[in-house]
Amino acid sequence: MTLVEFFDYSCGFCKRALPDMLTLIKDDPNLKIVLKELPILGPGSAEAARIAIAVRMQDPEGQKYLAFHQQMLGGAGPASKDKALAAAKDQGLDMARLEKDAASDEVGATLSEDSKLAVAMGINGTPGYVVGDNVVLGAVGLTALKARIEAARSHGVN
Repeated sequence: MTLVEFFDYSCGFCKRALPDMLTLIKDDPNLKIVLKELPILGPGSAEAARIAIAVRMQDPEGQKYLAFHQQMLGGAGPASKDKALAAAKDQGLDMARLEKDAASDEVGATLSEDSKLAVAMGINGTPGYVVGDNVVLGAVGLTALKARIEAARSHGVN
């Protein structure tokens, strides 16, 4: 079973929904979670999203990206390039490669694809989730997400 979350690092609701995601990761080892940047809340969000994708490019295992993600959503106020670079540096990443990757066409294409996918699924705000073949809009809470996951599983959806 896969859960996809579209989020923005400047989104207050995404910040509040972070503990739900972390609980799902901890409690449900059979759940695959895919995080997709959807920077809709201004230039700081867009810059932070580019850095986040560059972090993921250096971190195939996903542990540094998850720590970066938690630091970004755990911080107060809107996202910015400086906050994202500081969070990436805290994870011990190759900063020269990170800045080069963040400015790359590959990162731009990833953001464009994520945005097109969100629009195609009717997700125009953050957070937005895809659980099986259902779209869940907004920070609905852990109980509601778990219910959607169980419903999808009971219908044999992966």
